[in-house]
Amino acid sequence: MNAVHLILSNDHSYNTGLIRKLTAQYKVRPDSVDTLDGKTTDVYGINNALYTDSLIAQNRAVIINNAEALKPDSIEAIVKFAASPEGTTLLVMVSGNADAFRQGKYAALGAAKNIRKHTITGKSAAVFIQDYVKEHATKITAAAAGMLADILETATWGIIEQEMDKLSTYAGKDGTIDETAVSELTFNLDRSDTFQFVSELLGQKDAAALRDLARMQEAGADSTMVIGAILWKLRQMIAATPRNAALRRRMERIYEYSLALRTGTLRGPLALDLMTIELLRRKLY
Repeated sequence: MNAVHLILSNDHSYNTGLIRKLTAQYKVRPDSVDTLDGKTTDVYGINNALYTDSLIAQNRAVIINNAEALKPDSIEAIVKFAASPEGTTLLVMVSGNADAFRQGKYAALGAAKNIRKHTITGKSAAVFIQDYVKEHATKITAAAAGMLADILETATWGIIEQEMDKLSTYAGKDGTIDETAVSELTFNLDRSDTFQFVSELLGQKDAAALRDLARMQEAGADSTMVIGAILWKLRQMIAATPRNAALRRRMERIYEYSLALRTGTLRGPLALDLMTIELLRRKLY
């Protein structure tokens, strides 16, 4: 039976991993995969790819990138293909522009009941971690999951999957990921330059914080993880002093930077630079 999947995500690592899983699930060999581009293909090219039997293997796959650029007649052909009760072809459409599918003809793809939609838009790190745990039957304590979700607040699926792979290997086949594992592997929290920077930043040690920020950026530190570490530290401080209004204001403002980073409004280094300057100039105090 034919299968159609629509991936709405601009996270390349997520898209690549999902396509790999889908082709494995449908037992499609690498030499039985056709790749098209929605910007350049037309309905004839799509139909040719979808309805050409493979001479190499029973099952085939067609990947269409930039699916938001498909023309209306191509979309109609795909919806018709998805409703076909017979066939051995897997069709995967990929688009980094989820907004395009909320308009016009594109809505037919998202609304079609026989087209499965995958999207990471709006998903939090906590949900990603839960998805990973279910898919890989991984064991993790609630405290460790919460700690990891706080730290990886602004991370993409690729980073989260990488961290979970590392933690799962560390825990072993029958082991459980706990807070110690997260502390030792994700940031090496006790000795991390990142957390030294966080302490200096929140402690208004301007010169030291700026010096450490420059050193971390020169070393290629991931801005999403640094901002995640700041959020994690602030949550700890708020838990200790829940009535501290100043801390809550800082948390809300820093979360705005993390959201801008996650949605692509700001790039990592710029978001981290602007947030650091804002904190050190005491706008958040």
